[in-house]
Amino acid sequence: MFPVGLPGAGLVCLRLTAALSLCLTTQWVRAGFPAIAWLLEILCFLMVVGFATPVLATLCALVGIYALISSGGTAWNCAGISIPVALALALLGPGGYSVDARLFGRRSVVINDPSEPPERKH
Repeated sequence: MFPVGLPGAGLVCLRLTAALSLCLTTQWVRAGFPAIAWLLEILCFLMVVGFATPVLATLCALVGIYALISSGGTAWNCAGISIPVALALALLGPGGYSVDARLFGRRSVVINDPSEPPERKH
């Protein structure tokens, strides 16, 4: 869930692409709803740093679908990029270089050897 190295760098690139395409999509919203545009730009920043990535990536895909439908298909250049990238990011996760990785980190599961006697706790 939190790969580092080249796969982690690739996920950073996916987060940047999804956030930038979402910022481009906010231009369709800015004229009519400036407060929503600001909210979407804050979500873009949170996506770049990797906070709640699966949730925000799903929201990014939904915004892309909404922009595509509400623009009558003229926003296909932004939405055509943001929707598949955001869905891929929602499925892959944030990567090792993200706030999510720092908050939740990798976990180790230790399985005791059944042939050893259990430790007694007093």
